Amino acid sequence: MPLRGLWLVASLLLVTVGVLGGRETIVVLGLLLLLTGGAARLWSRLVLTQLSYQRLFPETRAFVGDKLSFTARLTNRKLLPVPSVEVREHFPEELPPDGVRLAPSHLARTGCLLRSVTLAWYERVNWRYELECRSRGIYRVGPVQLRSSDLFGLFPVERHDEESQRVVVFPRVLPLLELGLPSQRPPGERRGGARIYEDPLRIAGLRDYQPGDSLRRIDWKATARRGRLQSRLYEPSATLHLLVALNLITLEQTWTGFDPVLLERVVTVAASLATQGHQQGYAVGILANGSFPESDRPIRIMPGRHPNHLPRILEALAGVGPFFISPLEKLLEAESHALPLGTTLTVVTALLPDSLLATLGRIKAAGHQVMVLSVTEEGAEGTVSGIAVRNIGGYLRQWEESQP
Repeated sequence: MPLRGLWLVASLLLVTVGVLGGRETIVVLGLLLLLTGGAARLWSRLVLTQLSYQRLFPETRAFVGDKLSFTARLTNRKLLPVPSVEVREHFPEELPPDGVRLAPSHLARTGCLLRSVTLAWYERVNWRYELECRSRGIYRVGPVQLRSSDLFGLFPVERHDEESQRVVVFPRVLPLLELGLPSQRPPGERRGGARIYEDPLRIAGLRDYQPGDSLRRIDWKATARRGRLQSRLYEPSATLHLLVALNLITLEQTWTGFDPVLLERVVTVAASLATQGHQQGYAVGILANGSFPESDRPIRIMPGRHPNHLPRILEALAGVGPFFISPLEKLLEAESHALPLGTTLTVVTALLPDSLLATLGRIKAAGHQVMVLSVTEEGAEGTVSGIAVRNIGGYLRQWEESQP
């Protein structure tokens, strides 16, 4: 029997001995022990009721290198005071509170922060934390464990609050000039000329087929009626579309794992391109041969210009992991038919296999602008199989070496 359970046996024994022996003092002592133990047991059952723990986040999204502030609030909403309560909060290792050393935790890649406090009736205590955003990702702050007891410490109790706060740390965004790229237009767009493309959703008329017209432009019903090939004419559109495609395969022998440096380079460049394009008024989208966190769907956000579109893209990039679900060229083949005419496709990759180049060639022949950005230092440069390729690995290495 636990020691804390002996109070009942001891008190009943004292009362029995006192009654049988006619000793009033022993009876009173046994009754006092019984009442004290009963009150302590009841106290321990009530001590964690109406005791609430809240996390108050002004912002739950930040970039790598930033700090996120939040307030943890513990409130006693009852008349019964809390003599002592221990708060055990779980934090991701990549998102620790500034200036605080975390204790080991039973949860993977997390640490514990311990706090102890005494609360009077209807008292509230606040703790303010600053979280260091060390690396991109989608994290959870929590859960929290509360431990307390009665006034004498005889009956400890605990409660697990499984609710946690989702926090997103966006990848780094670099100015395109630091990557050796022009800042006035996304890589892949033709220089010169008006910034106007045809809108395939707005048909202006028909004309005879001309050599070089895309098969997507041919109107087969009109061709059948007139007996000769007819191409559609589209009204101009002031909206430019940019699709950034990420190849998450970083090693030729995929079974050997992945290169973390090259993976972060791919994500950083993609985030930088998407941000720059959005700021310049482009309809921006991303496509990656990886999946959303806790999902088996490929990362696919088609070009858009809504104010909330860029945060969606950056959040998807924050959750990019090292695992891929298919070669990038297969995804591009499946999605190429949905691209608006004149879309600029920029592929960010560490590897450039022949199969990917062949797919990009077909997309270019369909009327899209195509550019490949290689994040390795030994990658190709110039025109490869008719596709423009730029090697920015050296610029990325210089930036990495400049970081503290």
